[in-house]
Amino acid sequence: MKTMLPRQRLFVALLCFVALGAPLRAEEARKPDVLFVLLDDLRWDALGYMDHPYVKTPNIDRLRSQGAMMANAFVTTSICCPSRATFLTGTLANRHGVTDNESSDYNPDVTPPLTRYLQEAGYRTAMIGKWHMGNSGAPRPHFDFWLSFKGQGVYHDPLFNINGQKVEHKGYTTDLLTDYAIDFIKQQPKDKPYFVMLSHKAVHEPFMPAPRHKKAFGTDAKLTQPPSYMEDFADKPAWQRRQASREVRWHYRTREIEDENLPASVPAEPWKGNNKYVDQLRCLAAVDDGIGKLLELLRERGTLDNTLIVFTSDNGYFHMEHRRWDKRLAYEESLRIPMLVVYPGRIKAGSTVKQLVTNADFAPTILNYAGLPVPAQMQGASMKPLFEEKHPAWRNAVFYEYWKELVHSIPTMTALRTDRYKLITYPEIKDLDELFDLEQDPHEMNNLAVDPAYAALHASMKAQLEEAKVVSAWTPHAFPKNFPRIRGKEGVLFDLAVHDGALVDRVNSGVTFSPQNLQVRDGSVVFDGSTASIQVPFHKRIDPSGWPFRLDIAVNAQSDGVIAAQSSGDYGYKVFIQDGRPGVAVHCKTWIDTTTVVDGPASILGKWTQLQVLIDYNRIVLRVDGVVADSVSLPLPFTGSPKTALVIGQSGEHPVAERLPERPFTGQLKRFTIQRGL
Repeated sequence: MKTMLPRQRLFVALLCFVALGAPLRAEEARKPDVLFVLLDDLRWDALGYMDHPYVKTPNIDRLRSQGAMMANAFVTTSICCPSRATFLTGTLANRHGVTDNESSDYNPDVTPPLTRYLQEAGYRTAMIGKWHMGNSGAPRPHFDFWLSFKGQGVYHDPLFNINGQKVEHKGYTTDLLTDYAIDFIKQQPKDKPYFVMLSHKAVHEPFMPAPRHKKAFGTDAKLTQPPSYMEDFADKPAWQRRQASREVRWHYRTREIEDENLPASVPAEPWKGNNKYVDQLRCLAAVDDGIGKLLELLRERGTLDNTLIVFTSDNGYFHMEHRRWDKRLAYEESLRIPMLVVYPGRIKAGSTVKQLVTNADFAPTILNYAGLPVPAQMQGASMKPLFEEKHPAWRNAVFYEYWKELVHSIPTMTALRTDRYKLITYPEIKDLDELFDLEQDPHEMNNLAVDPAYAALHASMKAQLEEAKVVSAWTPHAFPKNFPRIRGKEGVLFDLAVHDGALVDRVNSGVTFSPQNLQVRDGSVVFDGSTASIQVPFHKRIDPSGWPFRLDIAVNAQSDGVIAAQSSGDYGYKVFIQDGRPGVAVHCKTWIDTTTVVDGPASILGKWTQLQVLIDYNRIVLRVDGVVADSVSLPLPFTGSPKTALVIGQSGEHPVAERLPERPFTGQLKRFTIQRGL
């Protein structure tokens, strides 16, 4: 082999350089460090750079001046857990399966987080702060360093789970989380990329600012009356008038909706103000202090120019707009989030991006800047072309999905938000749509869906929304991906019937039962409305927390009473007759009690009737003679076991709901079957 002369070697090197493209400086070749700062319940407009009337955020304002503000950033589901999973996976809740705040634990095997792909590319990854995709603070896959806490956490003296070890701390949680993020960054080699998710509890309730910030923004800071506080709900859906005029938050009953006389409008209430929301935003002051410390650290390390920083929130928050608190609805205060994206030298300082972006776009954007392909399952899009002002083809609308959860009187909804219009629909109830012209009506007070003059616009928006549902694979029966769809043994589990003049279990399930004071007549058992009953001791086979759990009952009721009940103080169900109408009630409890009652449409007294009751993870269905009386989603999932006896013909030890019959059943049963399966 000939030895090349120096000039020949130079020529070959130049050829290789050209083949690889343009010369790369060392800092361009290196993947960016990523600092992701995620707040909880921070409104899009509650920041100093948004000219808030009293909030001061000098360090966050510095971030805004150094990068891009996303002027139209939204979440695709406005509650904590689903939104956080969307940030990490680039997928909507119907795909990643985190659909509620109570029991939907994120399953990384279904939709992997972006940190999996970053790790594979050589990134060191850290999760520091609130996880809340599942209540446990234990470490999750695809993070090299883990620090979290149980559920929502606390503001003072937290108990952290650090890489699987529980460690008590004294101090203010926001400050402690910032310090841990600083420590992690300090430990990283400057020639190796890292990803830090700094996920604050702030500014979630209970609103407890740091002691040094108890009077932040001045003692005269106060919440001003929002224009939509004067909402009278005259052109809004009935469910909103119902909630505004009476307390139905934790209890639901179809009969009340049938029989109620709702007012045509809800009278205005005097503005009382509420300074707890001032305290909410005072919690932001410690976050702002932390941003200042992090920026100074990156400057001192000399790595600020190679750090991609994203500052945002998991959803918005009402400050008494439409007389509401919390989030969940598709109104702007709930749907819209702040979002700043900073990457010195790559993203124009002080720029504003007006295109519609969502939390699903975060993961694709990070992967794009890291030089990694965007996985096919991700439904978001990289925002990088928007920062490079390449005017790419971009979405013209944002799709929103929400499933009834926790606050029972907020129904399942879907929505479509364009740059000017918004349509909100409630697919599971018969109620009004909401259509708003955000340019003319930014406070969403005038529902155009009830105005015939806007029928064409309404139809057009509805067609676009239906198309968005198909594209996103939306379903009203969303189910968490961390649970098996069928929980327990399938098939007929228990089948009581009269055979040869005796009451028997036709499937010989092994579940014992004890008839008491029953008569057998004409192929049925007779309940006397007094002492007659069938006691079935608790058995895992007939546990309603093993769903889908179905009761099929052939009954001839003679008066009101309890057909069957199985309940503890926290979970349970009751099948009953009231005013001759069949019904089923389901009781679930986490940190609150909720009761859902579905009533049949008419009296069944004096005739043989086939009742079918389905209790699923998050749904209850009542059929009468094969016809669906109602199918209602549960506000809290049925995940806990009653672990109590099933009593047929009596109420049992624990009542399921107030204002329901407790008296024993009078009538006949031909068959009582329990089965499980879809």
